[in-house]
Amino acid sequence: MSASCATLLALLVGVGTAGLAVAEPGAAGLADRLVGWETYRQLDRLPYLSADTQTLQVSSFDRSGGDYDISTGNHNGNGGCLAPGGAGCVIAEDHGAGEIDSIWLTRDGGNVRALGNVRIELDGRTVVDTKLQSLVDGALGAPFVWPLVANAAQSPGGVYVKVPMPYRNSMRISVTSHLEYYHVDYRQFPSPQGISTFSPSDPALDVLATLRAAGTGDPKPASRAAARSERVVDVPAGASVVLAESSGPGTVSALRVRLPEPTDRLLSDLRLRIEFDGRTTVDSPLGEFFGAGLGANPVQSLMFAAAPRDSGVELSCWWPMPFANTVRLSLDNTGSEPATAVGTQVETAPDAHWAAALADGRAGYFTARSHAGATTLGQDWVFADERGHGKFVGVSHTIRGQRTKTAFSDDAPYFLEGAERVYTDGAASPQWYGTGTEDLYEGGWYFKNGTHFSDPLTGQPDQRTATGGCADYCVAAYRLMLAEAVGYHDALRFGIEHGKRNMVQPDYSSTAFLYTQPGDTLADGDEVDPADPLSRFQHAYTDTDAGDQLLVSEYEGVEDTRPVAGLVRATVAPISFDVAVDPGNRGVALRRTSDQAAGFQSAGVAVDGAQVGDWLQPRSNTVHRWLDDTYLLPRAATAGKSRITITLTPAADGPPWTASRYRVETLTG
Repeated sequence: MSASCATLLALLVGVGTAGLAVAEPGAAGLADRLVGWETYRQLDRLPYLSADTQTLQVSSFDRSGGDYDISTGNHNGNGGCLAPGGAGCVIAEDHGAGEIDSIWLTRDGGNVRALGNVRIELDGRTVVDTKLQSLVDGALGAPFVWPLVANAAQSPGGVYVKVPMPYRNSMRISVTSHLEYYHVDYRQFPSPQGISTFSPSDPALDVLATLRAAGTGDPKPASRAAARSERVVDVPAGASVVLAESSGPGTVSALRVRLPEPTDRLLSDLRLRIEFDGRTTVDSPLGEFFGAGLGANPVQSLMFAAAPRDSGVELSCWWPMPFANTVRLSLDNTGSEPATAVGTQVETAPDAHWAAALADGRAGYFTARSHAGATTLGQDWVFADERGHGKFVGVSHTIRGQRTKTAFSDDAPYFLEGAERVYTDGAASPQWYGTGTEDLYEGGWYFKNGTHFSDPLTGQPDQRTATGGCADYCVAAYRLMLAEAVGYHDALRFGIEHGKRNMVQPDYSSTAFLYTQPGDTLADGDEVDPADPLSRFQHAYTDTDAGDQLLVSEYEGVEDTRPVAGLVRATVAPISFDVAVDPGNRGVALRRTSDQAAGFQSAGVAVDGAQVGDWLQPRSNTVHRWLDDTYLLPRAATAGKSRITITLTPAADGPPWTASRYRVETLTG
């Protein structure tokens, strides 16, 4: 279902649609899904699109959405604890199988000693329980050392933990007290099949070595059959020059470009264009594609790099870019001056398996979505607005703005107060809602007054103040989301505010990195309205003590000023209903529209009498109360069936389970 259809439906019936649909794969699908350290050991498999995953975020974002006072900063550090527990204050909790991929926090300029201990529990066992400051300082030793953890000196103004930590049944993260800004990005899987619980006893020294070598060479496993094409080209003003062409199936494994002086002009004027199997999916400004959107400055990320030299700059990227039949790479010169003596090197490797993987949609084509211009008051800047299916794996972001006088600073880069909001598959609720722009890039406090850094997965490699072509205050930042990639089945909208409530207008440019397929893999399914007698009859809906209540509220996120009315049914007794599904389904997502005034709503889930897991929603919002969320039904419980009975049993120690609508959608590929 498209986002526009979801909006129309919300207007007609008073409710939105739910989150990302996923399905458990068969053996081939499990092989496509990378978990734990294998994400970084098998980066050549990054193009695969795992259908059995949804990537979620919990954070401290301001539940009100923010006020309209430009003199104050955002209040995205006041989201507070989800609940008491653990070390004192729970910041993330999940039931079922999944993986923690990124934990970020800050307060006091990046000094997190006031938060006390951090405790990480997986499958009922404590794997970390230590002072948070000690953890991010690397005191625990491998694998909890830089760059898998970072303190505020290594990631200016923020601290992070990026050790991938899979779990089979449950996870909980907590700190002692004094919580302010944080986010936790994690994945959910429909079953524990193929998942081994993280053990801190494995130092993963090979992964650490790969990450610490970021920016110096290809992080993927070597291909013995790789061929290298080298050229030195002149690109006249307004012209395009082909750098390399190849026939497949195969993959582009590396691209290097050497630019002479004047590098900043060439980084801006030249565009990289890549055509895979007759379709252009990359058309990007050269500098921003390599993380150098403001000009030549050192960049040492895992998948791209920029190395200034006395005579110019060397650019490298190592994204795996598969193709089934043909690939063509070219440089376009959009400037008024020629580009001369541009050195290029393209590595390709034959690989027959990509033909089938791309044809059946299991793998995606490498895609870079680039656009630039003035931001619009009241509207998020959109990194990517996609149809079809795929996954979002990173962004390079360039900002040219003006500082603002505020109550807390005479010259604040106020545009950095804007938070990211991520929507998939027509959902009315964001599955990511961040806390600030520099927080997305896992720094903090305006990157601690603009400090440059370039870590393997995040960075602000360049910041300029009234110099080097920057009129006032300019930022170049990036984030790679390799483990926490956001997948989608028919739509994705990844946007970010520019200032609180989009109240300032800097000029933005961005290049989002994705793997995409043009076709969707999601089909509309059956729908149950618990408040409608006819719908209850048609679906054999039962509950014993439920009551209906009219709710007039909003969804949090970009639509938080638009009231939506609907009836909500609340109960502490078991709920049962039948829904029709496609027997050929490759998985089913159960979606719910609910009232999230009370957090930690939880219910056991059974399909045709067989228990399949627990549905836990830790989020709450008493201001914008509507919520769409999704539970992933294991494929083993749905495949080959035309109708299933779903039973939800609310947890005895939890709040009433609420719902305004249930909907099932099936994966078709």
